Amino acid sequence: MVSSCLSDETIAPADQLSKDVKKIDDYLAANPGSPTDIIIKDASGIRLVITDMGAGTIPPNSANNLNVAYTGRLLSDGTIFDTNDEFLFKLSDNVIAGWKIGLALITEGTYAKLYIPSGWAYGTSGQGSIPGNAILVFDIHLIDVVPTQQQVDKLEADIETIDAHLITNEIEAELHESGIRYVVTEMGTGSTPLFYSPVKIGYKGKLLTDGSVFVDEIVEPSASFSSRVANYPHGVLIGLQLLPEGSKATFYVPSGLAYGGTAFTGVPANSNIIFEIELLDVVD
Repeated sequence: MVSSCLSDETIAPADQLSKDVKKIDDYLAANPGSPTDIIIKDASGIRLVITDMGAGTIPPNSANNLNVAYTGRLLSDGTIFDTNDEFLFKLSDNVIAGWKIGLALITEGTYAKLYIPSGWAYGTSGQGSIPGNAILVFDIHLIDVVPTQQQVDKLEADIETIDAHLITNEIEAELHESGIRYVVTEMGTGSTPLFYSPVKIGYKGKLLTDGSVFVDEIVEPSASFSSRVANYPHGVLIGLQLLPEGSKATFYVPSGLAYGGTAFTGVPANSNIIFEIELLDVVD
């Protein structure tokens, strides 16, 4: 039931999203849950209520093998439309966009409620017993996040490439168990961000191969991007949690902890990346 479905009908997505998000936020305000719950309101409109955060350190990427237990309900009346104790898939599979967004924000072992606006689910068309413009709620347990053997092999090869680059360029870097290498060029004295902390950062990305810069900007929370630590490529996500506010650091990130097999302007697929990060503010 979580397989995605495209509709030919034309809607006003921004208006519908705004309407759906208000319904979700009103529901959460009226049903506050436990004081220990972690509530994440993503700029996409996705909402997560994390009841038990897992022991995993990074979220799944699109190629990982996942095992998820879930129950899907309609927000409108709580009707259960699907349940599964063991759903095996990848985020690159044909699942609804709300799953791709939401599951990319939690770690292995986590229990959460995932609130999905209709446009990130089945839109105006609905599917089966799900009516059009239905807001969905999933009780989710992310049981396992398992890298493929291809990912394991690529990580080992990428680490060798990065280490060779550091030796050739006489760069002394700290080694992290994840595979990233980093150099702190200025150590700050402020607070250190957590997994879901909103941050304002100076963000420069370069290709390890030739130093080509593909992004160089100041990024902070906005209506279009939450800029939480969890929203960044996994190598940056790991690195930010090592830095106090005010720090500057350079991270050498294997491709699988950057953009993996995804290519975009200025970044070929499977590229090792150098990120130069300045942690300007851990936003309250």
